[in-house]
Amino acid sequence: MKNCIYFLLLLAAGLFASCDADFDPNDDWREQMMVYCLLDQDDDTTYVRVEKCFLGQGNALEFAKNKDSVYYASDELDVKIYAYNRWDTSQLEKVFDFNYSEVYKAYGEFYSDTECPVYYCVTKNELTTNHYYKLVIRNNKTGKTVTSSSYLIMDYSIQMNNMWFSGREMDENKRLEIKWTNFNGTADNQNIIPKQYQINVRLNYLKEGAIRSIDIPVGKKLNNNTVTSTTLSSYTTIGTIVSGIMLQLQNEHDLRLYEAQPFEIRISACGLSLFDYVSINNSTQNVLNYQPVYSNIEGGFGIFAARRQNIKRVFSGKELDTDLLLAIGENVPAFGSGY
Repeated sequence: MKNCIYFLLLLAAGLFASCDADFDPNDDWREQMMVYCLLDQDDDTTYVRVEKCFLGQGNALEFAKNKDSVYYASDELDVKIYAYNRWDTSQLEKVFDFNYSEVYKAYGEFYSDTECPVYYCVTKNELTTNHYYKLVIRNNKTGKTVTSSSYLIMDYSIQMNNMWFSGREMDENKRLEIKWTNFNGTADNQNIIPKQYQINVRLNYLKEGAIRSIDIPVGKKLNNNTVTSTTLSSYTTIGTIVSGIMLQLQNEHDLRLYEAQPFEIRISACGLSLFDYVSINNSTQNVLNYQPVYSNIEGGFGIFAARRQNIKRVFSGKELDTDLLLAIGENVPAFGSGY
């Protein structure tokens, strides 16, 4: 039988990333950990995903269907994040102990009979830019340990007072300029300056009395200024927003706008480590060509990095362009006569 190398890492966006290492195909089975963890000081809970990367005799796809070949047992790993003083990284200030849980995994080619394991810790209001964070995962049975470290992403803010579009009235090409700071304050050598931003327009609506929302991606922006704080901008149009709403709500009906806060601008950001990880591991090169692999996990593979997802500006109905509201009423059947 051929020796087969198989590995799996679930990304936030469902990416499947390959890894390359100096494996000796004649070696016996060796343990390798695949790790995925993102820090966001705005999140209520931090999650760590850990899976097995294995070398063994036999059919790799058959290995993947076996839960024990992909996941660690509930008592097998000790997962911790240590918070150190950012100005004196030898000074330990807090330890976050992660608990084992299982969540439903509804897609993928690999073991998902019931649920897949994650490790979680409630970190609401606990993560701060005053700390430097170190992830340590230890296999209690084998002693295998992997580590990684990261700072958090600096604050940035949206610089908008309204969602008023420029251009001719009732024109779907009327443009909205979305503005935000690349980072607030002064750059330093500790915390992470955002490398890339994802700009979304969020629509809040009512369905059977409950508040629901959808996000319409309207752009990405690279930050090439890592020295001084400045204002960045991106543009979108009424047509882009309405088309995004139509696509996501095409099977809905009898909806109403949430009049108190119908729209939000939300800007997510990632640092250089996560940007490199996604860019390199999501390469569209020919599969026959060598692909470099980015990992910042010492002793294993994967990513431990920072992001921000909840930087937002909420707009009331009075702060919206009436042409946007009219375009939704005329073009999105989901809102019907109740619009």
